[in-house]
Amino acid sequence: MIASLNGIITLIGKSDIVLEVNGVGYLLNVSSKLIASLDEIGSKLILFTDLQIKDDKIVMYGFASLKDQNIFKLLQTVQGVGPKAALSILSTLNVDEIILAVTSGDKAMISRADGIGPKVAARVTTELVEKVINFNNNVSNNFISKNLPNTTQEKLNLNKIDDDYKDLSAEVEDIISALVNLGYSRSEVFSVVMKIKNDFSLNDISKNFTVSQIVPIALKELSGGIE
Repeated sequence: MIASLNGIITLIGKSDIVLEVNGVGYLLNVSSKLIASLDEIGSKLILFTDLQIKDDKIVMYGFASLKDQNIFKLLQTVQGVGPKAALSILSTLNVDEIILAVTSGDKAMISRADGIGPKVAARVTTELVEKVINFNNNVSNNFISKNLPNTTQEKLNLNKIDDDYKDLSAEVEDIISALVNLGYSRSEVFSVVMKIKNDFSLNDISKNFTVSQIVPIALKELSGGIE
């Protein structure tokens, strides 16, 4: 198995590149985000790779980082998501955005990728929730922003901590729904609401974490803190 390639870019296409290593040119399918980040032809480049052999075809995919490679593989564990669809998602969203979409249940965010319909997007957001936790906890993939591990854990373990948190689960959903109805995306709302919840003390959280209390705070956060 070829794990990575270190060579020189000799061709840049719309969805693939040729990387020459020791005189051999390797054709790699890559995301549009990766292509947009490339230097000019003749530049050196190191890519992590995924080699797939299907029927009479051998296809190699290239990734700028291990986290991109791993999320590419993770996406393909969902029914209906093959390598082409996984690469399409990676062309639209970066890894942090994919994880945020999954943890917040934002299937509309996943649907932004070409060729990804609402049914497949819904499967991605429902089937990968627990797998994303394992993905986050892998030391070699410690790439999530400071708030995301907490928001992920809070969402998945909301009903496992104590009675206050069990009651809070419905409250969180009500707050998120209220903000989504004001025109914000579910993923950005989820991130803000969970950040606010993490700032509340455990003693006061059930009493103060209500729609009327939290929506104004969240709106201020979503508007960039403008008074």
